[in-house]
Amino acid sequence: MHVERSFTLSLEVDPIADGVSWAQWEALGAALARDLPGRTLEAVAEEYQERLLERVCGARWQPQRRLPAPFACPGCGAEGDFARKGRRSRARRLDTSVGTLRLRLGNVVCRGCERVFAPLLVLLGLEGVRRTDRLGLRLAELSTQMSFARSAKVADELAAMPATAGRAHTSLADVAGLLGDLPPADTRPEVVLLDGTGARAGTGKLGVGVNLAVGLVGRSGPLRRRRAATVWLGATVDQPWSAMARQLESVAAPTLVVVDGEEAITDLAARLWPDTPVQRCWWHLPHGLRKALYRDRAHPTWARTMCTRLHELLHDAFAHDWDQTDALAAWDDLARPMATMRHDAAAGYLTAARPHAFTFLDERLQRALAPLGGVELGTGVIERVMRELNARTDIGGSRWSTPGLRDLVTVKTAQMLHHPVYEHLRKEILQPNTIGFALRRKVNA
Repeated sequence: MHVERSFTLSLEVDPIADGVSWAQWEALGAALARDLPGRTLEAVAEEYQERLLERVCGARWQPQRRLPAPFACPGCGAEGDFARKGRRSRARRLDTSVGTLRLRLGNVVCRGCERVFAPLLVLLGLEGVRRTDRLGLRLAELSTQMSFARSAKVADELAAMPATAGRAHTSLADVAGLLGDLPPADTRPEVVLLDGTGARAGTGKLGVGVNLAVGLVGRSGPLRRRRAATVWLGATVDQPWSAMARQLESVAAPTLVVVDGEEAITDLAARLWPDTPVQRCWWHLPHGLRKALYRDRAHPTWARTMCTRLHELLHDAFAHDWDQTDALAAWDDLARPMATMRHDAAAGYLTAARPHAFTFLDERLQRALAPLGGVELGTGVIERVMRELNARTDIGGSRWSTPGLRDLVTVKTAQMLHHPVYEHLRKEILQPNTIGFALRRKVNA
């Protein structure tokens, strides 16, 4: 159906009036950007509706029977033989990504079941809809970056999208509901990274835990600006690491698993992929030793020295490609003073970390991961996602509900890691324009 509608734009402007500036002209453009798209859609929808009614019911004063329709009756499913039934007295409000529309709807009656309905709503899939999916997705994506109140303000001021803080909150929950339980990626990851963080949510004083599993499938870009290609594998909120097993059990065994050192994470990796080597994150190793020495009440200067020695040991082993036997012997020399000085927490920490500290020195592993640029040494890839989550949730004075945090984690991680379900949802909702139009300017000579 071809719809053509002409518009007349009337501007009251005195071009030589005193005080006119470019700022005023730009303000005029901003006002037009807010009002014109919605008003244009209203006019196009009205013309489209009139053409539609004429096609399925005949001309206004010359009704015809048994004309086919491009829609079905919501009552009996009939696809033709409709009659006009007047217009609704109240305009139908519809909030969209280009503003609020008020549509004057025309009704038809099905001659088969006598059901009265608005064919425009049925044809466009807008029955029972007050807010379009495009608006909801835009608000949800804004809400993953900033507070709900600020998301609504940005949407309203910069994009003329009708929004409130409550609507932004609801949109995030709606999009998370559409995503549902995200499945792990079908691609086998070369490296699986497991890490967790805390979030200010729930009723507990320390908040709740957020656990993530990310797969590394490749790297690209120049040597000093390598970009990681990652896939979404799993996420849990306010659940132990054992709950992650259900999401990861379908993931094929990777070449390497990188963990932050938490015992529950290491146990999970060993249970899921018993033959896959595990590497402890380089950043977490000295960081964990510092926390253990703090619990042992070690002298701060000595504790810093030992953490520095551990960092230098790891760096030298990597830079000079040590043999694993020599590296473990140097590790034992570092750990021996801990036991002698009765720093039990630090000694226990180094003993538990020892089997996974120098996995990167395995020659077979180095050959297998050579296409990625070598063995992965840390959880930096997943830490980027964690920082984004912390920046969004760790807002002073506010506290998330556990379901609300789960919605945020679902949408945010799916967005950052380009989950196929999320990408398909965006493709379905944010469809490109395929309707041709032309803007003409008539100049009187």
